[in-house]
Order: sequence, then C-alpha cells, then structure tokens
Amino acid sequence: MALHKLPAHELAKNIANGAVSSKEATQHFIDRITQHNPAINAIIDTRFDDALKDAEAADAARAKGDIKGALHGLPMTIKDLFEVEGMTCDAGFPEFKGHVSKQDSVVAARLKAAGAIIIGKSNAPLAGGDIQTYNAVHGTTNNPHHLEHTPGGSSGGSAAALAAAMTPLEYGSDIGGSIRAPAHFTGLFGHKPTFNIVPMRGHVPPPHGLRWEPSELTVAGPLGHTPADLELALDLTVGLDDGPMRQAVQIKLQGPRHATPRGLRVGLWPTDAACEVETTFSDAIEQAGKALEAEGAALSTIKPDFDMNTHFETYMLRLSSIIGSDLPAEVIDNLKQVVAATAPDDNSMRAIQARGITLSHGDWLRLSLRKAKYEMAWRAVFEQVDVLLCPVTPTTAMKHDHNPDFHARTIEVNGTERSYFDNFFWAGVATLCGLPSSVVPLGKHANGLPFGMQIIGPAYEDKTPLAVAKMLETIGYRWIEPEGY
Repeated sequence: MALHKLPAHELAKNIANGAVSSKEATQHFIDRITQHNPAINAIIDTRFDDALKDAEAADAARAKGDIKGALHGLPMTIKDLFEVEGMTCDAGFPEFKGHVSKQDSVVAARLKAAGAIIIGKSNAPLAGGDIQTYNAVHGTTNNPHHLEHTPGGSSGGSAAALAAAMTPLEYGSDIGGSIRAPAHFTGLFGHKPTFNIVPMRGHVPPPHGLRWEPSELTVAGPLGHTPADLELALDLTVGLDDGPMRQAVQIKLQGPRHATPRGLRVGLWPTDAACEVETTFSDAIEQAGKALEAEGAALSTIKPDFDMNTHFETYMLRLSSIIGSDLPAEVIDNLKQVVAATAPDDNSMRAIQARGITLSHGDWLRLSLRKAKYEMAWRAVFEQVDVLLCPVTPTTAMKHDHNPDFHARTIEVNGTERSYFDNFFWAGVATLCGLPSSVVPLGKHANGLPFGMQIIGPAYEDKTPLAVAKMLETIGYRWIEPEGY
C-alpha cells in the first residue's frame, strides 16, 4: 500500500519498527506536496531540507533503539495559526507577512516531543475568522473534491492537505466549527476537544509569543484519516500548560462509556426547525444511528431542553465579542452607535454581531447565566444518552465567495436561499458549553461533495465520541478520498 494511504498511527508504527524509514516517508509527502499543492494551495510554508535532516536523525536514533515517542519520525503539517520555531506565522495578516516564530506553540512542542517532523504549515483565513480559507497573503485554498469549492475554515488548509493525502496528520483549532466544518466539507475525521484540555499558548491570534488564557470558546484539536489518528494526536497534546496549576492538577481523560455498540445509548438530532439541513444529511444521520442500533445500540430522538434560537443568539453574541475584541477603538465606537440606533427587537445577524462586539461586562455576565442553564440542560441529555448525533453545517462545501460583506453572502439548503451565518448554528451547539465533538464522514451528496456529522459527547469524556467514531468506521464509515490524489 502507498505510504499516503496508511493511517498516521500505522505509518508511525511502521517507521518505529523499521518497516519504512522516516526519510522515505518524509520524501514521499514532500513529493506529494510538490505535485498537488499548486492546484490546492493548502501548504503555505515548508522546511523540506531541514525535515529530511530530521528524518535522517530519526532513522539513526531508531537504529540505536532510541524511539522518541509515538510519532517517531512521522512527517506532518500543522495549521499556520500555531507557531513553529523557525517557520513563518502570519495568520493571514499582511502586516505579519514574513514573521518567523522564535518558539514553538505548546501543541507543536508536544507533537515534536512525540517524534513528529513538521514539514509544512497549512493555510487559514485572516485571523482564523471565516468558514472559508483565503487571505491577502497566501491566497485561496481549494477543496480537493472540487477546486471551485472551499475546503472550509478556519482549518481549511489543514483539511485540504489531509484530504489530498499531502500529509498523514494535521492539527487545527476551532471556535466556530473550524475543525468540524473542514472535516465535514472534505470527507475527513476531526475532533473538537472539551474546552481547555489542550493548551492554546502559541496560537495566533493573540499576538505572537504571548502567554495567555484561552477565550472560553477556542480549542485546539486534530484532523485525521481515521478516529485512531485523532485519539493518538489528542492523547499526545492533552494536558495543562506549564505553570503553577500544572504542579497540582493533571488532566487524564477517562475511557469511553462504551467500547462497542452493545449497551450504547445514542441520541438522534438529525435536523431542527431553527436551522434545517439538507435532507440528505438528516437521512444519513438517521441511517448511521440505525447502523449502530443494528450492532446493539439503543436509539432515541432527543435534544437539549432549551430554545435553539436563543441558544444560537447567545453563542453568536459571545463569538462576536471574542472575535471583535481586537478591533480598533474607532470601529467599536461606530458599532456602539449602530447598536444605539437599532431596535431592541432587531435580531438580525448584523444587529447581533454589533451587540456582541460592544458587550458590556454586565451583558457578558448575564449571558454567562444563560450559558450555565444550557450546561445543566446538556447534563440532563447525557444522563439519558451517551452521545448525540447531529449535523455539522446545513449544506456541503460552498463555492468560493469572498464578498467582504459576510451578511450579503448566502447558502442554498434544499433549494432555499439561507443566511451565510447559518453555517455556524450547529457548530455553536457543541461550542458554547465547551463539549467534545467528533466528526465522521457519512457519504457524498448528489452534488458529488462529501459530508459528515457530529458526535457530541459529555464534557471531559472525549473518549466516548471518539469510540463511537471508531464503531462507525468499523461498519463502513471511512475517509472519503477525492479522485485524482
């Protein structure tokens, strides 16, 4: 089997046992990037010569019986927003073009400590702020399944590179579906971890080199060709950042509630009146549930007991507040005037975003009370089921649309034109309360593009949705490879 067809965890084992050399594997993926990246534009910085030297060193160490870790000698790429020492990191900002990181992000450092060899950085939208991937510095990243369509964002370069098998493993980040939407759009597996179990230090924004506490929504997580790849990468990166708390507190994820479908309680939430999805998606989610049921799982239709429109509003207010926190003072002052002139009952997305960016501390605390009630509702859900299956976005990957006015963009769902911001509805379902969510590919739409679903699990029980992803892979739900790669 060609090296790029092997899951990352298997390739890493083959390198560790000498079945294939790290240099051979590294050169193989360098060749694939050289061949396929010009059309896709997923990889935006490389260190090929140094990576080959690292690979030679890994091979020499292995020959002496010195295995560095579970990723010993494995070549891989990583999202541009993670700093990697000696590589560029601009987050799509023209003013940061050419910036070279002086240190590794925590995620990059932990992957390297496990033996990974980073060979390239993958593209992301400006500041990671879109569900498409393009910016003025590096241009547009294309979906390998159809070049006229986006691979998603903000981990779109990560997904495109992985889907085209230019890398065996990727690591991204997620605040508005930025791991999950790209996985869904490109036929991959992806995992959004529970909030704050993977350190975000060295992720841009905020500015380079800053030690910071993560926003309450942003997480870092892996994308892979198999659920086992996701679990391996997560296990290697989970744990508190260095600091006083780490001296007293350790994060150790517990095993899944169930390792097989027998006894597993599966909740189905295939669509919602507040944000209907493609019928193909909802039907496929129900079919996936029935496939688990045939293996011994118990199915039920369930969703959290709260108003979804209000939940989405709360999520978008907090998301807008976080994303807009670095805007210039004059922009925020202008938005305050917009809010003052907006009717209180105006719940358009323009109004919600303006209110979110200009939230007072008191407003934030009141939203926190709402969030606490949502968390209680989720706990009630996971007393009845172990996981909840639901959509990722309402539709498949959109055609590229770079209209600077996001509010003028639209998507089409079941033949009806809808707001571009509906793309964020289902992401917020797991994000607002910091829940883990694994994405599993389900199939191809009639338009030829792949799609997947979310498996949402209880907070800090990341192993449970990952285990269900493995169950589904076993019964036939696998990486959907694009043609020609």
